[in-house]
Amino acid sequence: VLLIWMVMVLRAFVAQVFLTFIPVLYAREGHSLLSIGLVVSLFELTGAFSTLVAGHLSDRIGYKPIYYVVFILATPCLWLMLFARGNWVYVLAAVAGGLLFATLPLGLVMAQKLAPRGKSMVSSFMMGLSVGLGGMMAPVVGGLADAFSIRTVLSFVAVIPLASIGLVFFFPEKRLRDQPFAG
Repeated sequence: VLLIWMVMVLRAFVAQVFLTFIPVLYAREGHSLLSIGLVVSLFELTGAFSTLVAGHLSDRIGYKPIYYVVFILATPCLWLMLFARGNWVYVLAAVAGGLLFATLPLGLVMAQKLAPRGKSMVSSFMMGLSVGLGGMMAPVVGGLADAFSIRTVLSFVAVIPLASIGLVFFFPEKRLRDQPFAG
């Protein structure tokens, strides 16, 4: 459960940092408030939709393949979003948000399967504590962005999903597949 939580914190951290600092970056580059609002909305709306798709697919092929695909694709999409121009900003924001949020329910269900007698506790651990801790680390990125630049720091943050694959490798896939979910 701790391993899954660590991946959830890293995912939440990346999502919160991009949601916090992409508007600042785009405002500095002259995007209108309407444009920035659309970028953030697309990022979050496709994220919400992707949770449904990832949940459905994980029931069919397992959790790990979803994590691998999502985390491998998230890094280049986030990176490209930082350097995109024109309408590509919207397309990449939608794809990046969809990828970043896709694994949110997977981590929750995996933890609940691993701790069937403590579903409420692990749900709080996975959702509340991981998202809260991920968001609390955003000011550190702000300090680094002041020292270097927003784009430079976000470029490094964008690599975190790809680096998280090392943790995903150790997820207990077989144990999770053998256990039914009695949600």
